[in-house]
Amino acid sequence: MSELDGPISIEQWRKFGLAMRKHADTGDWQALGRLNELLIQALNRAGAPASPAQQQARAELRRLHAQVLAELMQARDELTREMKRFKDQQEGLAAYQLTRMSGAVDDI
Repeated sequence: MSELDGPISIEQWRKFGLAMRKHADTGDWQALGRLNELLIQALNRAGAPASPAQQQARAELRRLHAQVLAELMQARDELTREMKRFKDQQEGLAAYQLTRMSGAVDDI
């Protein structure tokens, strides 16, 4: 994505989309974040689409971006649930170990 000097071609918008999809599919969120920064710069520099083809290319990129963002939010939510399950298990295990060490298990 170092081809950001001058007008951005439809092919370059397509490459942004391919890279976005690749990083999302591999779960490389850091690379996706860096790509997003480059995309913001490119969009700011490009201004309004100059042709219907440019407009369509950006619309496709916008749809892909929304899809990847939804996937990222879903992954974040799943990680949050997984972390909560782990924490709950750790708390339960710690409580069990304390009762076992105190001998309270034999009192039940």
